[in-house]
Amino acid sequence: MSITTNQNLILIEGVATYERTLLLIRDVETDEGISHVKNFLKVYPEFARAHNDLAVLYHRAGNPLMALAHYEKAHKLDSANTTYRKNLADFYFVELEWADDAIQTYLDILHANPFDTEALNALGSISLHLGRREQARQYFSRSLQLDAANQDARQGLRQLEPAQPALSAPPAQPVPSTKPALSPPGPLPPHDAPLSFASRPAEAVPVTVFFPNDFKAPEPEPVRTDQELHREAIACANKGENEEAVQLLEKVVEQNPQYAAAYNDLGVLCQKQGELERYRRYHEEAVRLQPSSTVFQKNLADLLCVGFGELEEALKIYVRLQARAPQDVEILKAIARICTEVGKDTDARFFLERVLALQPWDRDAQETLKVMESADQGGEM
Repeated sequence: MSITTNQNLILIEGVATYERTLLLIRDVETDEGISHVKNFLKVYPEFARAHNDLAVLYHRAGNPLMALAHYEKAHKLDSANTTYRKNLADFYFVELEWADDAIQTYLDILHANPFDTEALNALGSISLHLGRREQARQYFSRSLQLDAANQDARQGLRQLEPAQPALSAPPAQPVPSTKPALSPPGPLPPHDAPLSFASRPAEAVPVTVFFPNDFKAPEPEPVRTDQELHREAIACANKGENEEAVQLLEKVVEQNPQYAAAYNDLGVLCQKQGELERYRRYHEEAVRLQPSSTVFQKNLADLLCVGFGELEEALKIYVRLQARAPQDVEILKAIARICTEVGKDTDARFFLERVLALQPWDRDAQETLKVMESADQGGEM
């Protein structure tokens, strides 16, 4: 077994150990929770989620320097994780008042996923408080285009509306603080979710910085938009018209090379047609464009594992996904399958038991465990 495979299996064991650590710190004081997570990191120093959660605990304990160090460490270890990136951006802006760093981090998030409405709203809020009203309007409008029910974007646009003339001057009000108040520390979230920074910035410190104008005012839509072509392609695929669907999706990515979902769907269709190399290329592009998508990551990992037998590369992806979603049954079963392939039956059994703890009715997990138990008993005879 290669060194890389061993490293991935060590990380798998770390996931299970960290879940037990989170159970320990749910009902303890913050200082004791910090101690537990630090002890875990002595054994698994490259475990990004533990650094993120330790940063949150340090922030609650009133130690911003240590919080910053661990937020940045988590981001460095898993730079594709959107939660860690947003936590870091929020901390930069709300706690440290580092507007430049916060803006750049949010723009990096949008570069990876132009459809992230949370990042758009945050940038709109920053623009508003920097006095860049037109840029704020563009960010909030873009967010509302993507999610018509987005109340944060609606509220931001309402703040940009011109004030109505008052009949008489209102009484003077106290000048509010320019620094937003952080939410008071609450109880730890469920152990299967990464801890998040206290809150998204509702207000921001008016620091004068250059703010890039990344989003232009919406252009008039063409006769057939990317979304319309994509929907038509899905309809064709559902009717079994795969060639027509592929042609439509190729037209989508031709006119919009950043459309990650179209690359993903092209990969799925190429798989059905047995074109594994094209399938791989499309799925790798989808993941590159939108690394935060669990679906895209799963599709690529499944291909690497089943289509190409690249267990180490697939395992890297599954382990990263499992750290983000510890209760995802599909991921747990995929890791168990690879553990069996490389002769790690004890680890495979652990993950199959986790599946049954979440879904006691899962027949695949039940049957696989029975086979493993029969093999063990046969070996003892």
